[in-house]
Amino acid sequence: MSESLKESKLLESANSAGMFTKLSAYAKVSGPGIWLTLAALSAGSLIGSLGLGQRLGTEGLWVQAWAMLLGMFSLWAVSHIALNTQQSLFSLLKNEWNPSLGWWLACSAMITNFAWCMPQFRFGADVTGSILLPFLDNKMGKIAVALSMLCLAIFLSIWYEKSGFRSKLIQWLLRIMLWSLVGLILVSVVLVLPKSKISAGDIALGLLPQTSHFSEVPSSFHSILDQAGEFKSFWEEKLLSKQRELTLITFSSTLGVNLLFALPLILLGRGWKREHSGFAKFNFFWGLFIPFVLCSSCLTLLSTIAHQKVIDDALSTHQASVISKDDLSHGPIHDLLAKRVCEEMGEETFHALPPFQQETQIESLDPAEHLLARSVISTGLFDWIKILEKIDSSAKYLIGFAVLIIVFSTILILMILNGHLVCEVLNKPHKGAPFQSGSLVLALASVGPFVWADQDTWVADPTYFLSLAILPYALLSFILMLNSKELLGRKCPTGISGSMLNLGATLSFLFLGSSSFYLAWNERWGEAPVGQIFVILIGILILVGYFTLKNQKLSNRISGLETRFDQINSSKSS
Repeated sequence: MSESLKESKLLESANSAGMFTKLSAYAKVSGPGIWLTLAALSAGSLIGSLGLGQRLGTEGLWVQAWAMLLGMFSLWAVSHIALNTQQSLFSLLKNEWNPSLGWWLACSAMITNFAWCMPQFRFGADVTGSILLPFLDNKMGKIAVALSMLCLAIFLSIWYEKSGFRSKLIQWLLRIMLWSLVGLILVSVVLVLPKSKISAGDIALGLLPQTSHFSEVPSSFHSILDQAGEFKSFWEEKLLSKQRELTLITFSSTLGVNLLFALPLILLGRGWKREHSGFAKFNFFWGLFIPFVLCSSCLTLLSTIAHQKVIDDALSTHQASVISKDDLSHGPIHDLLAKRVCEEMGEETFHALPPFQQETQIESLDPAEHLLARSVISTGLFDWIKILEKIDSSAKYLIGFAVLIIVFSTILILMILNGHLVCEVLNKPHKGAPFQSGSLVLALASVGPFVWADQDTWVADPTYFLSLAILPYALLSFILMLNSKELLGRKCPTGISGSMLNLGATLSFLFLGSSSFYLAWNERWGEAPVGQIFVILIGILILVGYFTLKNQKLSNRISGLETRFDQINSSKSS
């Protein structure tokens, strides 16, 4: 008996049993939640958590938690549609709903997989060399680490395609990676949290949504800002600008279009039917929401603790030793401090000075302003780990291994999901050469960090913008599809559970969709308003696709009626 058939029989018997029996059966099945969690917990979400902790402290804990909660309703909607129609999202959009949206989503998902995969190799190589195995902290060592991760991911993706023991082993491997990751991060928090000023009340309040990030600087910066004197407003504006941008970007990017697109492929690939719908909802909560929120919140807490230590050390020693000489002589912190001097002297006066006098002016700024510049510019991953190491030496290795699990699991999951995606677009069976070709396409991402120095500018940023631009249209379409009698018939969600699902999906569209729309609409490349142009263009193409398919369906019906009339007339004449 196949694994999917065993799962189906187990869940079918559980659905007719009591609550405890049902929950026990649900716990035995490895659902899609683990896959989605490991894909969502990427290097991007890690950097987002570090930024939230540095800029907002515990007040930023709600951002990723509530974004995932809202995103979960959209995932529930997609799973309900897929399980009741037994069709993938791409197939439904292309043949039944809107082919333009289907192709846009497919292309966006594929590009997003590539862009998300690329930084994982760099982070994995860097954390191995800088933290775990220092003898690999050189170019050849990092290339060897990246190549090792790639080979292992390819090997496991081939195993995933096989049935029987090897396929089951992959499921258990993913479980082990996820719960090892949760354990490592939780232990790190337990070690360093008692040595901080953060209380349980601060954490609880931080999980409640708030909009003060858009108009107020967190209280942790007040004492430093007071030391900036007449230039307090300059630093407040810089901090507010960064925290507004960070809040919106992290909130909007928690749920990626590639995860929405891949979910039906995972469900249908396991042979799931509509009777699995209840388990899918359960699994998204316990397998996705809970571990994701635990990990992202703990990482934000660790970042908050590290930043708190930087501020306390600087205030206690009354010096700017938290900024290295390299950062003070060049780089983004140096450039920001130069802008601060220009604010005081005027740009023409500052640039008229000889270079050594410019540097003297920058170095002579108050240590508090040096610290504020450090706070505005994001702290690097390894600087963050080194700060936590000063609090507890074992945190260095715990977090290092956690980061390594994050990056490798993301590489593996994205390779498998991309294999499914390519098979779906090519309309091929999800196995064999098409599947492996789709997985191996992401192997190209492994070389990017080592040969493409400005990959964020030319790969990550445009890809992120593309995902933001399509997300509002996709979320709105899911709501309409969920309530389409033509598509689902009597399987449209009804009753209290149906109302809750519709309400959640609507809130997801209103909040995630509007924040994505805002960021995409205001995107500019130089002076060109590419965001506005692109969002309008996508909207026009989606409308064209909708009415084209509608006219095609109408034409097919008319053609069918004409054929029927011809058959009737022929029978009468004979």
